[in-house]
Formats: sequence, structure tokens, C-alpha cells
Amino acid sequence: MKDVKMSCTTCPNSCEMVATVDGDKMVAVTGNLCKRGVDFAEQEWINPVRTLTSTMILRRTGREALSIPVKSAAPMPRDRMMDAMAAIRKTAIDHPVAIGEVLIPDVVGCGIDVVASKTVG
Repeated sequence: MKDVKMSCTTCPNSCEMVATVDGDKMVAVTGNLCKRGVDFAEQEWINPVRTLTSTMILRRTGREALSIPVKSAAPMPRDRMMDAMAAIRKTAIDHPVAIGEVLIPDVVGCGIDVVASKTVG
């Protein structure tokens, strides 16, 4: 068994917690002020996920600018984020986009789309 320190990000308390783990099993969590901390610790240990945010190239009359803010449509596995960023860097858009428009469907095969987070015309 080992102790793993983590900071909970689910509420404004930002609890500094210690999770006791045995292999891939969560044995105990201390330092949390609410039950959400236990849920966060288990998720963070088993399969950490994050929402990816970035910008994408918009091509207009030969000029390129990083001007389309994008995000993952849902939290994605943290270990796939660098691959997703590489896919975003390789993609350029040549038309106006609407907020929520899917720009890269099923990025890196993780089942999560990359969508526009702002309308850019």
C-alpha cells in the first residue's frame, strides 16, 4: 500500500487529500471535506480525465492565425491529451464556425469530439 497526495478540484474547498491505494484499489481517503472528494480521488487514481482547451488555425485568404478557440466536448483521458493536441495542430479550418460545431470528430479514437467554443465568422 502507498499514500498518494492529491488536490481535489470538484468544489471551491480545494481539499488537500491523501489517498491510500493498494494496486489499483482505493483503500481510504483522508482530508476531504465532502463526499465528492472520495469520488474525485477514485476517478483520479483509476482513470484521470481533463477537459482539453486550445486554439485552432483559421485560414482566410492565405493568412493563417490561431483564432478559433476549441475544447473537448467532454472530459477526455489525460494520457491521450498530447495526441489530441497534435491532431489539433495539424488541422486548419477554412470556413466560419459556430459555437459547438464539431471540428474534429472522435479525436484520437477516444470517443470525444473537439468542438468550437466560440462562433468565428
